[in-house]
Amino acid sequence: MTPWQNAVLRHNHRMASPADDKGRSPFAGCTILLILAGVAVFLVSVSIYSLFRQDREIARFTSPTAANIAEIPLEGKETELNDLHARLQMFRDDLVSKPDKTSTLELGVDDLNFILATMEPLKDYKSLFHVSAIRDGRIIADHTRPMNGLPGSGCVRHLNAVATLRPVLAEKSLVFQVDALEVPGSVVPREFIAQIPPYRLGLDLQKDPVLGPVLNAMTAMEVSGDKLVLRRIPGETASTHVTNNQVDSSFQRLLKVLVCGFLVIVGIGVFIGLRAKARKEKTGA
Repeated sequence: MTPWQNAVLRHNHRMASPADDKGRSPFAGCTILLILAGVAVFLVSVSIYSLFRQDREIARFTSPTAANIAEIPLEGKETELNDLHARLQMFRDDLVSKPDKTSTLELGVDDLNFILATMEPLKDYKSLFHVSAIRDGRIIADHTRPMNGLPGSGCVRHLNAVATLRPVLAEKSLVFQVDALEVPGSVVPREFIAQIPPYRLGLDLQKDPVLGPVLNAMTAMEVSGDKLVLRRIPGETASTHVTNNQVDSSFQRLLKVLVCGFLVIVGIGVFIGLRAKARKEKTGA
């Protein structure tokens, strides 16, 4: 035979080799599709279950109606309001015109409630908070907070609680972090409290002609005794950095479950595929 004929015969032999046909599994593609479909069904099922479970847990410490937050009576309080306005104005003047002077402003429970009731930038918080005490480095306030119910249901629930807030000056804004929530007859999980972003006052007021210079000049905000203290000390810098990214333990657990489930399903699929391939090769041999 000529070299050309030998090459053709070798090519035809390879094309007709039954060993190669036995080595290729017609079900390999189906197995992969089944694995992917199983993973998708698993992820969707776990996600839906988690949403319903979370909705049931939230329903235990929330209410379909908002609590009535006590209104701040202003009638007959002209003297107190004028005194508060004078102290606020003096504090601002010191911050703006005397940059080398230590300046301090102390605010009590009534002062904070008057500020909530009268300051235009805080009007959205007027119906949500009523300060009842300042103690142990925290602000205690009656609080109601609207929350979305199950996605797509259009349901709105309300978290009516006594909130414990920790004041911090961060990024030239007044930040109040939620440390605890007390709901009568219920227990609010720590995982849920950790998900609540801090209340930030002043982020949109940096360029305000009245409040902007105050926020830019302050160096600290903290509780001392029964007072909330705002201060500026020359050379002192606000060292606290607060973000809205709270620790979401329940989400982390859900993510771990999804990842582990995915790995288990893929591992089972690979194991089945390898065993099927080995069985076919053994049968072919």
